[in-house]
Amino acid sequence: MTRRLAGYSLNLGDGWLLVPGELDDVDAWSRRTAAELVESNPSLPESAPVLAEPADPVASLARRLGEVVAAASGTGIDALSVAVLVRRPALGDVDAMLTVVGQAGLSAERFAADLERVVADSDDPPYLFAQEIDATVPAGAVRGAYLMIGHVDPDLGEGVAHLEERVSLGVFPEGSPDMLEVTVIANGSGAFVDMPQAVVELLAGLTVELVAA
Repeated sequence: MTRRLAGYSLNLGDGWLLVPGELDDVDAWSRRTAAELVESNPSLPESAPVLAEPADPVASLARRLGEVVAAASGTGIDALSVAVLVRRPALGDVDAMLTVVGQAGLSAERFAADLERVVADSDDPPYLFAQEIDATVPAGAVRGAYLMIGHVDPDLGEGVAHLEERVSLGVFPEGSPDMLEVTVIANGSGAFVDMPQAVVELLAGLTVELVAA
């Protein structure tokens, strides 16, 4: 009996915030959410590295939240779930962005091959490093890659690239031809001690709903 993907839920850990699926006023949501986060965490913990706090962390964080929503909207993908990681709101920044979307009839082998082809064929931006990820979580088998991508940034000087860490994974429930595509993009390198492991551990909170077709 074939089982099809009917829904899913992801129990996110501390610091993660789910972006509402329908936002009539992105700016209002961003400002309100940023104010609430900064108010609940008004300063950096004493153990945190010495980093400069922005003059207006609420405005800075609101701007970054708005950019995340704009990036998700720019994909043009329907039914895309989006979440952000904000560990230290007082810095006025987002640590990472997560997206989840269901895909019908996409096998683990095809997903891995498509991802490998994208990495091999792309020169803009260049993929500087790719590490295969193969794991198992309660929701199913996990296939994908940990990627290091170089984005040329003129503000940093000629020939200097901004490094982006990304994990792109497919979760394949047993007995179903459907899958969930999970992408996590870190805000710069060093946001995670071990990004592949952190994302796989996050997927331990993923629950899928399957129905008989």
